[in-house]
Amino acid sequence: MKRQLIFLTLILQLLSLFSTLEVYAQSGTGELPGSGGKPTPTPKPPKTGARDTRSPSHTSAPPTLAFGEGKNGRLDPKTSDKNVDGSYYEEMILNAKSEDWLTFHVEGDNPLLGLQILDKNNAEVPVAKDPSGDFKINTPTGGVPADGEYSVRVTGVIIGKTATPFKINVNRLGLTTTAYVERFQNIYSNYRKEDSVSVVTTVAKLEELGRDNPSRSSAFELLAIIHFEVRKDIENAEAAMERALRAKGSAVFQISFDNQWRRMAKLRTGNFGFEDARSGWLKIEPGQLTVTDLSGKMLGTLNGQQIIELSRNLVDKHALVTINANNTKKPYVFATKTMAQAEADLVIRLIQNHVQGKAN
Repeated sequence: MKRQLIFLTLILQLLSLFSTLEVYAQSGTGELPGSGGKPTPTPKPPKTGARDTRSPSHTSAPPTLAFGEGKNGRLDPKTSDKNVDGSYYEEMILNAKSEDWLTFHVEGDNPLLGLQILDKNNAEVPVAKDPSGDFKINTPTGGVPADGEYSVRVTGVIIGKTATPFKINVNRLGLTTTAYVERFQNIYSNYRKEDSVSVVTTVAKLEELGRDNPSRSSAFELLAIIHFEVRKDIENAEAAMERALRAKGSAVFQISFDNQWRRMAKLRTGNFGFEDARSGWLKIEPGQLTVTDLSGKMLGTLNGQQIIELSRNLVDKHALVTINANNTKKPYVFATKTMAQAEADLVIRLIQNHVQGKAN
């Protein structure tokens, strides 16, 4: 027992000696040589605000959509983000204006593909699927609520663990109906045909509106009237009429004719003219022409299949247009307002190209 106590005392003395040597081996502050002071703590990462809930595969910024350019993607249960309803989505960014008339075409093997659009505050913009299968914005104006950046999500339910590829295309068709009508009405209300400066300004604004929205006809129809009636510029008038008709609009001419559709003859005055002269309108539309009186009362209508013969005749330098049809006893014989050959030829070209469809 006494021997064990002696051994334990020796061990305690050795431990005390080692502890003293360790202290003296350190610097005057008790730190190990070369340590440079206390160990530097690992800095905490800075706070970034909202927590990033995207999956690890989406640490980079979402791709950006461009009008008319298809973007490929895929819904993948391993990498795609998930909605609260259990569906998956892939997110892209679109910069759009409130006046943009847009459609979204989404295609893929998955029949359950859908579309979501969210603004910068994550408020959902309503969309609807039209009969063609494309998605459109379903707001009162037909456009996004405001100019800016929007998140576009292709969504879908994935059955199993197989990824679903898709392709999305954003098409800008022009201006929304609301934006187009507002701009056109503003242009028209400020137009003064007696003011040459107003005419120039109006033409420039109508051309710009036509470029912004070539699928609507009103701007081209008013352009045609200004070129034809005010500027007496048949070449530019015809170009505007062609654009209006391609946009499913119309070209309108003021015409003169006999009340019984009789041909022009020499009158008692010695001049050539219509015996019982009347004035009216000729309206040319895709696949159809209509004749009315000045008040708009219908006098006749023809489609392309009903027209048998179309010709121009000169009577004492007056250019007349004659239309023979298979559903009328008498041909339609009329002259344009000025009875000029160039105008009669323009009427015939437009009827041939757009009523009879010979331009297609």
